[in-house]
Amino acid sequence: MKKLSIILLVLSLFMTLTQCKKNDFHVAPETNNEVVYIRLNVNNGSKIDVNTTNGDVNFEKYDQIYVVSNGKYVGTLSHDGESFYGAIEGAVENEYLYFYFFGNQKIETLKVGESISCSVNIEDQSKKLPVISCGQSYELFKGEGSYSVFLFNKCALVKFNVSTSSDKEMICLSGLNNNVDIDFTNSSFAYSQVDGGIIKLGEGSGEHWAILFPSEAMEEGAEGTAFSADYRYTGRRPAMNAIGVNDFVTEAYDFSIETATVSDGMFTMGASKRIIFAPGNVQYIGSAETPYWKFADHQYDVLSNTDEQNSAAENVDRDRFGWGTGDYPNNVSNKNANYSTFVDWGDKFTAVDGHEWHSPRCYEWKYVLYERNATKLNGVYNARYARATIETDGKNKVYGLIIFPDVYNHPDDVELPAAASINYTTDNQHLGYEENVYTVAEWEKMEAAGAAFLPAGGQRIYKDESMGFYELNEGGHYWSQCTFNEGFACNMFFTDYRPYVFDDNDRYKGFSVRLVHE
Repeated sequence: MKKLSIILLVLSLFMTLTQCKKNDFHVAPETNNEVVYIRLNVNNGSKIDVNTTNGDVNFEKYDQIYVVSNGKYVGTLSHDGESFYGAIEGAVENEYLYFYFFGNQKIETLKVGESISCSVNIEDQSKKLPVISCGQSYELFKGEGSYSVFLFNKCALVKFNVSTSSDKEMICLSGLNNNVDIDFTNSSFAYSQVDGGIIKLGEGSGEHWAILFPSEAMEEGAEGTAFSADYRYTGRRPAMNAIGVNDFVTEAYDFSIETATVSDGMFTMGASKRIIFAPGNVQYIGSAETPYWKFADHQYDVLSNTDEQNSAAENVDRDRFGWGTGDYPNNVSNKNANYSTFVDWGDKFTAVDGHEWHSPRCYEWKYVLYERNATKLNGVYNARYARATIETDGKNKVYGLIIFPDVYNHPDDVELPAAASINYTTDNQHLGYEENVYTVAEWEKMEAAGAAFLPAGGQRIYKDESMGFYELNEGGHYWSQCTFNEGFACNMFFTDYRPYVFDDNDRYKGFSVRLVHE
């Protein structure tokens, strides 16, 4: 393939199709055989992304356009303040070129000549409006010559009027399509919701504009579907008409965010389910004259990993159990077939105000750790969890996972959790669990504010032809009710690297149990 210079003359994009015009670009030959150089000159120069008075969409410096040929990504054009410029490689003759504009976002995962799809999220609109558009060249690509292209919007521009008691935080709406999967092979756009379908607008009361993806008409949302980003105030998402591609909605939707949230120590575990965690892990005290079930005295308590816990003896104290052994705590068989029926450990505990204790489901672990709205903490929005250490006597250290309630007021005289440790998903902080170290007295103040702590109690497994404990103070495994197949069940597993909410593991393994109730 010849090295080519493609010059595209494109007018500004508009939110209304009636204002759009077809634009021309010209291809002129160069010398190299492999790379095609493209310069895209944009009329009106470098401006803000969207003019909300008329819906005009203009490019600005650092915007990028992604080029696709024959269903594969072939290169990126970057705006330098005057025009787009870049190189593409592998454009196929006698095929159309496709141009994708993803607002102000850079898609780092695309690989030239390989990528056939990508996903774009438009959740954060607090600073810029991420217009999504796409266009196909009107003529087949044949090298040198003149071509024309037009970019069509794949989103809508919608106006909101907001009244809120929070004047310094972003305004959020949930339950809206905020993600699109683009298939380059057929240039299709599939819209969906991720992480609750949240759209984040600018700060405070007044007029706010948003880019929205197509959706069906919606009734007014439940309390909490509109909220300040620090989750201190909530309201209801307004009832909305169906949203279509290229809509320009200037009649504002009104809503308010005025209800002050209450710090009640509860955690949202689903769209309509709020829970509290038990005050400690489940323990079975088999050594008592009359064996009994109990919650650990402290949230950080883990029983010693004694040889007795590896045996089926009936007089053993235990806090790591095979899956579903609420009726048979002494079952340490290493055969998954011997754990075919799930009996919840919550059946052994007295209900609270009519609410039964039970172990969470895997999708509930996912919701509490990755999807719910939560308080802003140390500059981190939706602070849901953090890795930490509790020093029980100044010398012994218990590693684990702190889970913050929906509304959390950190004690004034206790050091804030490190920002990097909050909602952590990598181990790039070498301190790991010891990024946050708290004394028992400090932890008790956090616990009083509603925080839960899950110790990294490791696991009891059959290895080298014997039962034994592994990963103590390294990882925590917590059973759920869910199964994958006859031999495996789901648990929530965490290390100082990240929590995994759908860990598929043998039912015979001895894992920790933390119950909840609504």
